[in-house]
Amino acid sequence: MTDDSSDQHPEPVVVATYPDRGEAEVTKAHLVASGIEAIIVDEVEGGMLPVDGEPGVTVLVPAPDAELARQLLAPDGRS
Repeated sequence: MTDDSSDQHPEPVVVATYPDRGEAEVTKAHLVASGIEAIIVDEVEGGMLPVDGEPGVTVLVPAPDAELARQLLAPDGRS
């Protein structure tokens, strides 16, 4: 019997990327307030100022919630 847990728990999906953690925190709070679990991954080395080529600060949500999260974050206000 094999344990294929990747089917049961898909990898989180990136729904937003920012140059600094502050904006990511606001986005996470918005998603959590809307009932969507969100996490922040900060890949800006050294903290405050991003360097060209760094991925930045990303907000991730569970894969099943990704489409709803993107709708909530859409600039046209479909929230």
